[in-house]
Amino acid sequence: MTDTPPPGHNRPFPYSKLEAFLARPGMDDAIRRSVLGAVAYYDAAPTLHRDVKDVSRFLLGVLALYLDASGGLTHRRLRELSGKSGILSAGTATAVLLRLQMIGYVTRADAANGHSRPYKPTPAMEAAFRGRMRIEFEALTHLTDETSEMLARFDEPAVFSMLMAMMGDQSMMAAGSPNPDIAAFNALAVRSAGLLILFEVMAKADTGGAFPPVGEVELSVAAIARHYQVSRSHVLSVLRDIEAAGWVGRGPRDGIWILLPALQADIRTFYGITYLGLIRASEMAFEQLKARKAG
Repeated sequence: MTDTPPPGHNRPFPYSKLEAFLARPGMDDAIRRSVLGAVAYYDAAPTLHRDVKDVSRFLLGVLALYLDASGGLTHRRLRELSGKSGILSAGTATAVLLRLQMIGYVTRADAANGHSRPYKPTPAMEAAFRGRMRIEFEALTHLTDETSEMLARFDEPAVFSMLMAMMGDQSMMAAGSPNPDIAAFNALAVRSAGLLILFEVMAKADTGGAFPPVGEVELSVAAIARHYQVSRSHVLSVLRDIEAAGWVGRGPRDGIWILLPALQADIRTFYGITYLGLIRASEMAFEQLKARKAG
């Protein structure tokens, strides 16, 4: 099987829907569900997060599942696809693939017809990624019923496999044409635990109203560093990046930070694009499953 893009690959991303989508009631609750869920899942799936703390490596896992669903996961295909997409360098893809094998997330499969011996995602890897993606689809229930069928059929192997294939397809498109409106998030996402540290700040500031709130939050750099198994200097560096993005400011004393209105606006754009992408991936997955059944 080739890497031929599936039907719909060139379908433009529905940015025209973004403004109306962001105005939907329930957006704050959806984002809160996504952010708090991501923070909680870090502790619920320690094997995944110990080795996949940044989004680029998470997307490499998505690409691995994508390749498995579209012709087979081999070292060569993963290196080629990673380098081509710009998500990770080919060399880093090799290192991450080895690490995924060491933690039991991929295993070697039997070679077929003398070809290179493929890898196979294990049930543990599929369960970890399914659990992480379930958080976002459950968050979407606050906004729409467009993904209700996908959520109801999440545990069907064929359905989830096709969803990962469509998400891998979209991830490569997004990496090739990054959206400047979420550039600050993309820069943070490639840093170890970068988005998780931002989410931790938002979670600690949560008061149950608008999310994220505007106002003061007290943070312990040492506690965040211990939680995410990074250095204190790394946490401070990430916080400086968050400050440079205009999302937080320094408070009146050490340990106090002030969440700014820009974070509310920018996180809504980030999640609006994320959610529309998940809706699109779901639609494409069911289109492919229907075509496969008909053909």
